[in-house]
Amino acid sequence: MRAALEPRILVLCPLTREWSFLVSKFEASVHVERLHKLKIEAAYIPNWCVLVAPGGHGKTQFAVQAQYLIGQFPSTELVICAGAAGSLSSRLSVGDVVVGTETVEHDYRQLFASRPLPRFPGHGPSIDGLRRLAHGISGFQVAFDVIASGDEDVVTSERAQAIRDQTGAACVAWEGSGAARAALFNGIGSLEIRAVTDAADKEAPQQFDANLPIALANLANLLRLWLQ
Repeated sequence: MRAALEPRILVLCPLTREWSFLVSKFEASVHVERLHKLKIEAAYIPNWCVLVAPGGHGKTQFAVQAQYLIGQFPSTELVICAGAAGSLSSRLSVGDVVVGTETVEHDYRQLFASRPLPRFPGHGPSIDGLRRLAHGISGFQVAFDVIASGDEDVVTSERAQAIRDQTGAACVAWEGSGAARAALFNGIGSLEIRAVTDAADKEAPQQFDANLPIALANLANLLRLWLQ
């Protein structure tokens, strides 16, 4: 069965909850095949040549699962990290979607030497296509900006501002640099796309749960319009 699948794009969500939501949204408009013989739950969309799967929580687990799927499907040309994020910018509201022009790994701390933080550019052709599409989107904003990546729940305004000052990022999440590192290792493209659920402050845990359906619905709509 696997030999017949030739996805060009892997859309990987950090949490199974995020993956399930995206797949259910896609199933409403396109044929989706659920896969049961992989080590990871996955769904394949033949019309788009896209495989959608959980990537795992945290940079390391995400990179491991991305590498596994790239190995299973050598046809892969692009890895997308798609999920929720906390806003670091007053210009972003709940439900807005950020397409990462660059992913910066904010928690990569070298003390023996002073070097810039690792930064991974987003896949240029995909960003260009999404920019053209974004002009026709209504109901939420599609921003093109830097995304901060680090294994840390950001739940205070002070910490959010520190990451903003450190990286210049518009939003913060966990796994993007894991996806970028796996893709770079395999010589393929990567892109991080995040939908805002909260303001990365003390209310973030509650806001994440309350706003995840709104954010992921917008993320699913943007991906659907682009991938189809």
